Amino acid sequence: MSQTNHLSSIFLSVVVLLFVESNVSVSAISVEKYLTLTLSQKTALDEFRHRVEPMLKDNYMKQDAYLIQWLRGARKFDINAATEMLRMNLKWRKENAIDNMRNEDWTDMLQDFHTTIDTYDRTGRPIAVIDINDWDIRRSVIQGKGKRVMRYIMSRVENITGQAYERQEKGMNVTQVVVLANAEGFNVIQHACPLCLPLWIQFIQYIESYYPEALDELIIINAPPTIQVVLEAIKPFLTKTTSDGIRIFNPNKAKWMEYLDAKMSREERRKPYGGTKPPFDFSR
Repeated sequence: MSQTNHLSSIFLSVVVLLFVESNVSVSAISVEKYLTLTLSQKTALDEFRHRVEPMLKDNYMKQDAYLIQWLRGARKFDINAATEMLRMNLKWRKENAIDNMRNEDWTDMLQDFHTTIDTYDRTGRPIAVIDINDWDIRRSVIQGKGKRVMRYIMSRVENITGQAYERQEKGMNVTQVVVLANAEGFNVIQHACPLCLPLWIQFIQYIESYYPEALDELIIINAPPTIQVVLEAIKPFLTKTTSDGIRIFNPNKAKWMEYLDAKMSREERRKPYGGTKPPFDFSR
């Protein structure tokens, strides 16, 4: 079956959807747990560092936390697999000028794809906040802007992970990032049509291949049952670690407010997320 037919099948066959509950089991990885290694893992880290350090041009890439994410991403601290993953990452970064993303002009994207990257949780982790309702993915794909949208999305990933690396270099105990999304207004036609799903899949593939273990949690609030269309499409491409880090809340505000209050102060959240932070001006 072709990918197009497979996605169309998902689109058409999801009739009875599991209603999104607010008590999905998940546990964030603490900094201590993330960085704590067994003796054999520490040995693997030292060997991995010795093997890949000549390839690394940026200082943040030489930090323990960065190297560990590749070893964890390779599963069971497989040095050969981690080396190959990192080599492919560096190749991808060079071929796609990833280092230039944070300096590119994204004015044409900001109005239609609201994302803020100036929020932090109580442990100092950077949080990317996404207003899904404003993302008209179908229209962008039809207009031939799919690649531009994907590059913009990856620029946000690059920025938020870059903030984590900068905080590590400053001595802060920050190893991962958080994504907080408001799914109010989500609809299948605009966000999960057969033309839209490949973009979601490609995004997940990029995250798993080039930013392994970087995501601590993906928190989705106000999620309608139809969001399951996207979740089912990306499920085969998720690692267990990423899958376990997805936290979904239905529109019951009391429950997601309780969870968000424990994770981040209201001063760090804007009004749609139950906070008091001033609105972001996307026109600037």
